Amino acid sequence: MSQESPSADAKRESIALLLVVEDDPTANRLTEVLARPDGLRYDITRVLRVEDALRLLTESHFDAMLLDISLHEGPGLDSLMRASAATGSIPVVVLTYQRDEATTLKAARAGAQDCLSRGEVTPELISRTILHAIERHKILQQLTEAKQRQRFLATHDTLTELPNRYSFMQQLGPMLHAAKRRGTKLAVLFFDLDGFKAINDNLGHGVGDELLTDVAKRLRKAIRKCDLIARIGGDEFLAAIQDVEHDETTRKVAEGIRREIERPYHLDGHECWISASIGISFFPHHGEHAEQLIQNADTAMYQAKGSGKNRVCLFSDDMNDKSAERFELVSGLREAVHSGQLQLMFQPQVDVSTEEIVGVETLVRWHHPTRGIVSPANFIGVAEDAGVMVQLGEWVLRSACEAARSWAPHSNARVAVNLSGRQLDHPDFPKRVKKILYESELPASRLELELTESLATSDSAMRVIAELRALGIRVAIDDFGTGYSSLTLLKRLKIDLLKIDQSFVRGAAQTDPDRVILAAIIQMARGLGLDVLAEGVENPEEMKALLERGCTRMQGYLFSKPVDKNQLDWLVSSPDAPWRAVLADPEAWAPVDEPAFDALAGPVDGAPDSRSAGARVSNGSGAVSAASTSPAAGEATGRGVALGRLGLRSGSCVDPDEDLYPVLKNPTR
Repeated sequence: MSQESPSADAKRESIALLLVVEDDPTANRLTEVLARPDGLRYDITRVLRVEDALRLLTESHFDAMLLDISLHEGPGLDSLMRASAATGSIPVVVLTYQRDEATTLKAARAGAQDCLSRGEVTPELISRTILHAIERHKILQQLTEAKQRQRFLATHDTLTELPNRYSFMQQLGPMLHAAKRRGTKLAVLFFDLDGFKAINDNLGHGVGDELLTDVAKRLRKAIRKCDLIARIGGDEFLAAIQDVEHDETTRKVAEGIRREIERPYHLDGHECWISASIGISFFPHHGEHAEQLIQNADTAMYQAKGSGKNRVCLFSDDMNDKSAERFELVSGLREAVHSGQLQLMFQPQVDVSTEEIVGVETLVRWHHPTRGIVSPANFIGVAEDAGVMVQLGEWVLRSACEAARSWAPHSNARVAVNLSGRQLDHPDFPKRVKKILYESELPASRLELELTESLATSDSAMRVIAELRALGIRVAIDDFGTGYSSLTLLKRLKIDLLKIDQSFVRGAAQTDPDRVILAAIIQMARGLGLDVLAEGVENPEEMKALLERGCTRMQGYLFSKPVDKNQLDWLVSSPDAPWRAVLADPEAWAPVDEPAFDALAGPVDGAPDSRSAGARVSNGSGAVSAASTSPAAGEATGRGVALGRLGLRSGSCVDPDEDLYPVLKNPTR
């Protein structure tokens, strides 16, 4: 049997005892009893008064205190309460003349762990009492710490240790009452981090957590101790600034915080940058209740986001109108998915070398019951922010697959559908796509899913892409050249098609730099074994420039504007379809009126131009394409009436889809 060394035994059994006894005989007797060689070893420090004991407790460590209150019972209990209040870290055992029930109860209420009378003090009893007091005190401390931790977790964010929304609301209420009583102003600031999702997706959640912790530290330093800061979830924070004299003072504070947040972060070997959009509301001008002030600050923050991000915006009453309109759009969009208000449009993708429509891009437009045609610029971003995009995107995908299945008798054209970041982030997105293909009976090879470069950068997105391609689905990178355009990304990505952005196509027939860039993109894609398709082809000159550089697949208003399913059937099957004439004799092309369509019979002679025009809409993180209708665009010129975007080439100053294009450059929050 192994034995512990005497030094280890002594260290384990030594108890530092603080003895507070007024009379010497009692102190000597206690010291004698506690010094017996067969008992525990006590390191005893004796003082005469509680004040001396409290002073020693600040200077040295003790395991327990033995306090004699038998000489002056009343003042003794007062001394016990003072000692207990100041010595929360050690237990107190009291010594009295007699241990009756009343005295024991008073001592316990005053904070004693146990109570002994002078007449019953024996070595065994006093040692057992002191040891039990120490153990009980430890258990009570652990329970107290657990309760405090539980209370902290209920009122604080575990990552940043900032107050959470519940705690913020609990503290903001009294602050508002105080401001009302003093007649002062109070400001509520709503912060949202710009670019946090990209860091989280590309560098991982661990780095994202480090970033949030660093942001919290900067926010603590940026505000006064009398003010309040909280993390309410994700990348959103709240602050309350008291005793505001002028609105401009708060704006300066917010600008200082904004500048502090946009300083670079050094995380796990990476240097990162983010910014913050900040909204401000004031008590009492913008509300007298906490929820109203927070809501108005949130509305102002959205205004800052919509104005370009990384800025401070003060709430104004007219923002409520925009907020109400936004709420109405969200509610209406949820209903539109199920009530037949959404309509799919299709823009043909032509292979000029084979003179065939090899694919169509799916677009969507919203026929609102009271607003009429709602521009995608007004509802795509709303769908992303409101969490409707997954539902909307799934409807578009299912409807597109069902439509493509119905073309089978006369066309095997692929159907292309744009994906949003929300869809890619959904944990079972590949399973949903597989189910839709099965239920629509569309072969996987006839579905092409498009996503922007910015969406394809994360490891999770690459895993989703790999799963989709394993099902036989084609994957395309959309708007190539306008996003990250990383050659490393192209090397890592397993995709099928590269779609050249229309900005390069538009200049290909005009400027040498665009010609060089276009040729380089096409050659690079071919070298990587990728198909290439050019977007936004508007005239024969651009078509010719693409053909000269080896790109034969094209899409744009030169061939057709977006059309509905019945119009598409006619474009695919009819030998008189306008796009065929363009290929037969490009030199004779002119942007003239397109014939109207009868849903069943095809073109109608003499019918007025329906002027339906569609445009693909992306929100920077990828979004479902959308379309819009517009009245007749352009006026008659020597070459005919300018139609759609062709009007830009034929002298027209009106573009039916002009309001859609800026959305391409405005990623949502």
